[in-house]
Amino acid sequence: MENEAIRLVLFASSSVVIPTINKLLQAGQLVGVVLTARNDADAMQLKQQLDQGNIPNTYYQPENPEQMAHQVESWRANTGLIFTFSHKLPLSIINACSKGFYNLHASALPQYRGAMPLYWQIRNRESQSYLSMIKVEEAFDSGDIMLQQAMPLHALDTLNSLGRVMAEQSAEFVQEFIVKLQDNRLVAKPQLSEIGLALIAAPMPSQQDLMINWQSMNSHDISALARAGNPLFNGAMLVWNQSIIGLLQATPVQQPNYGVPAGTVLHIGEPEGLIVATLDGALRLDVLTITEGVFSGLTFSERFGLDAGILFGSTPE
Repeated sequence: MENEAIRLVLFASSSVVIPTINKLLQAGQLVGVVLTARNDADAMQLKQQLDQGNIPNTYYQPENPEQMAHQVESWRANTGLIFTFSHKLPLSIINACSKGFYNLHASALPQYRGAMPLYWQIRNRESQSYLSMIKVEEAFDSGDIMLQQAMPLHALDTLNSLGRVMAEQSAEFVQEFIVKLQDNRLVAKPQLSEIGLALIAAPMPSQQDLMINWQSMNSHDISALARAGNPLFNGAMLVWNQSIIGLLQATPVQQPNYGVPAGTVLHIGEPEGLIVATLDGALRLDVLTITEGVFSGLTFSERFGLDAGILFGSTPE
């Protein structure tokens, strides 16, 4: 008996899914897309792409899951895929697809469970990430791993550059998953036992998470913190003159810190730029952002009157 053709409903909220959508359309497998109520530029780009392509789409209403279950059934979807979607789905929706509901997560689960796995992997200076397709269960990111693939993480990746890698690699990964699902060639593997495993969570970062702690972070920690938040969270946050400044890019440099407190400006000038003391040496603040604009470290110093010897803070006064 011939396997039933895949009719997939996609739950998504970011333009990262566009290459995957295009692949699904080419294969004639996409029947509809469910969006969140986000209205930022990224979500609007996804919505515009769907409308221009006359792709059926609707907004998720958390307060009315039964209506969404009926919508999935009206599209005659037999497979569900969650990819960049923040809401936890009730069983009424999960059970609406006969071939199951699956979630594409960008980490080697159970590590980096949560809404922002790429952010925390960049911040923690991981050398490799993963695409993990898991069966959706009631508990977030807890289901069996159906398919997994390594994804490179470059030492200079920002949140958006790694997101682009994920977008490109995910399109082929999803197609591989669908072929194996249709041919009954998937082998479910339980996630590693959490007993004795030091789990790393990946929640949406808080304001405090974004702040540079000069007393506990070394130059490489701060550089990674800036890249992880670039551009979505304006990088890493530092305090100067009672204002919060975003640090989008920073580079560890070989320069003595003369024993001054971490966060102290050591040098301002050509060609070195804006150099700040850290626990393990020094850091060049390459790109800074504030309400007035985006500046190189040197230009920022000249425009706003920074001098050697001032001390950046870790918390607003």
